[in-house]
Amino acid sequence: MRLPEWRTRAACRGRLDLDFIDPADEQIDQCRVICTECTVRELCLAEALTTGEAWGIWGGLDADERAAIAAQAGHPAPAIRPTHGTNARYAKHGCRCTSCTHAHAEYERERRARVRARAQGPWARPIVLSKPVRTGGRWASAGQYVLPLLGVPTPGEQATETGRFVSVA
Repeated sequence: MRLPEWRTRAACRGRLDLDFIDPADEQIDQCRVICTECTVRELCLAEALTTGEAWGIWGGLDADERAAIAAQAGHPAPAIRPTHGTNARYAKHGCRCTSCTHAHAEYERERRARVRARAQGPWARPIVLSKPVRTGGRWASAGQYVLPLLGVPTPGEQATETGRFVSVA
């Protein structure tokens, strides 16, 4: 991912002695002083407002000050985004990095499998008893069809670590 060009000219670039993302109380004033002298302060603040950045000092303002400006100017309120590598970051926040794309693909695979299983219904693979089975106070005889329960392995299956069932026979 390529950073915007203005970031190469930012006064805070290379300042490892100060934490602009989560500054300690004694560093906040130092960060603001550096921002007041910065030539790209307006661009920095504009990016933080348009993306709804929830952390740190951007353009000389903290998250609370940016929230007040965002409410007046119609920008999104600063919000904490889900971590990278999650479907929520891909779907709700439009992140198209590799890890978020892979997480979204896995989510879609699992969602489609659930939809297919629901569409097939419980009778897609009916269970026919090979021998009589006692269920509570009654007997189910051999050759009788039994309704499978979702999430319960059928005879001849066992659960794997991922929660899916595989045939053992």
